[in-house]
Amino acid sequence: MAYGTDGSFGLRPYMLSGGGTNWAINEYPLASGYATAIYTNDPVISLADGTVGIGVAGSPIRGIFQGCKYTTTDGTFTHSAYWPASTTVRTGTVPIALIIDNPNLIVDVQEAETAGVAGTALALADRNLNANFTITAGSTVTGLSATFMANNTEATTATLNLKILRLTPTPGTNETVGNFRNWLCSINAHELKGGTGTAGL
Repeated sequence: MAYGTDGSFGLRPYMLSGGGTNWAINEYPLASGYATAIYTNDPVISLADGTVGIGVAGSPIRGIFQGCKYTTTDGTFTHSAYWPASTTVRTGTVPIALIIDNPNLIVDVQEAETAGVAGTALALADRNLNANFTITAGSTVTGLSATFMANNTEATTATLNLKILRLTPTPGTNETVGNFRNWLCSINAHELKGGTGTAGL
């Protein structure tokens, strides 16, 4: 997506803290009939019944959704880039979510205030602050998330989902801030690194 253009894509895996892209994708169960769609690059959380569900702003996440696989009630095996809301699977089978759960993951995420609204762009001085994501329905055609980083939530608060590291390298833009800019963020509040994150600076 061109710089300065509205086009969020969720929390796109970029690299691991310290370098490298050798992250694992692990399998987690979904509940048959789970009523909320989940798209590739959406954050997910652990639920009380041991399954995963869509992420919640201000709460620790388990990881980043990378598709799912399940068997439909007519016996068709399906590998999908997104979980269609309220899908019921064949009796005796369990739908599986594919999750990058590495707590050291750094993601590429677009900023906005609300869906399709730029708001006040983040400044370079906002690096090392924290911010929440906003879950937005993705595309049933591509399966891709439309979740973005809410640029009106930046603060030092430790419970915010993301830690803002730097602008995503984009040819020709250097350190230029502006509307719908992409940022590299670490997962500040992650279930596998203690839940609540660290305060921003």
